[in-house]
Amino acid sequence: MSNILRYLENPQINHEKIYEVMRDFRKAGLNPKMYDEFINTINKLPKIRLRGPHAYDVFNKFDLTDITSEDLSVVMKELKQRSIEDSKFCWHVEASDASCNLDSAGKIIVSAAHSIQNNGVLSTISENHEVSTYKFQPGGLKGKVIKKKVASIFWGFCNTHDAIFNTIENFPYQKTEEQNFLFAYRSFVVASHKKMEASTFMNFGGQAENDIKENRRIFDKAIAEKDYAIIKTDVFELPLFYPIACSSSFYLDFDFEGVAIPHSEGRMENVFVTLLPVIKENKAYFLLSYFKEDAHLYEKVGIQMRKRNKLKSDISIIIVAHAENVYFEPLYYTTFIEQFEEDLYTLMFQTQMDHGVVNQYDEINHSFSYTPETYLQNQYDINIFGY
Repeated sequence: MSNILRYLENPQINHEKIYEVMRDFRKAGLNPKMYDEFINTINKLPKIRLRGPHAYDVFNKFDLTDITSEDLSVVMKELKQRSIEDSKFCWHVEASDASCNLDSAGKIIVSAAHSIQNNGVLSTISENHEVSTYKFQPGGLKGKVIKKKVASIFWGFCNTHDAIFNTIENFPYQKTEEQNFLFAYRSFVVASHKKMEASTFMNFGGQAENDIKENRRIFDKAIAEKDYAIIKTDVFELPLFYPIACSSSFYLDFDFEGVAIPHSEGRMENVFVTLLPVIKENKAYFLLSYFKEDAHLYEKVGIQMRKRNKLKSDISIIIVAHAENVYFEPLYYTTFIEQFEEDLYTLMFQTQMDHGVVNQYDEINHSFSYTPETYLQNQYDINIFGY
């Protein structure tokens, strides 16, 4: 059986998008001539739980082959590019054909924007115009060096409305209400936009779409009314410059005492985090933000961090367990972060991966989690602050 058929075992994968690229690139035996019949054969398969050991024998007539890791890499790169094109739009609440920049065809021009300041923050942590990050790769999690100019890029605003971030792009951080709001907003947008890009070939379900919609609704209303006070931010200072930067958004299942955080069904309440190195002040700021209406869930997290007085450990575990969009100076990564790669992989498997069972309707029931209640205690002693 061709290895490309394994995608049919996971209803969370939008297999047709992957097969479309394989068809266009003539990979694994797929091509335009037989493609429609191939898809029709897929649609006639029994439900996943009812498929016997010979269920995939019906594909023998297509002479499918295994796809190599090299070819799969080419396919996934193209799939990512298509997902970016499909998800380009301006997030600003006032975005429209009348207010955004348009091309000659009347389409909104969405620009590549840095979710972490390029000529400020990324420049201070780069080496030869490069930064490092960690990514899942064959064999586990590994560090990867990339060009600074493409680090933290996302396609979420036109040039006109990207100016909303002027206060944090062109002025020093002064802990103002507006700056804290904008850092939180940018963390939310980049995380949500990346999830929307991935949804081109991954099915996250209606709840994920609703969470983005409802959280965006709160931000949009605040932007329209300039009500920056809707965000509460706990600001933590580390008294040294560390060449690390992060902008991300996610939810926490437990606090530092292992107490479950009871999220609502109508909207997943997120935190918005920023790790901001400031070389001129020789310090780093960690911003833990959330909606004030969610303070009953997350306020205690910040209080616990101050009482624990283990800031390096606490910030490290929050970032590595949950955050995407994290970058390091390359030499700093090899010196201080590379040693934790195996533990990072285990931790991310526990805290970031979805786990469930397929029901009789080919739907995934997310019914269990491998996240330990006390994972914020940092049992692996991961420390991204090396000195």
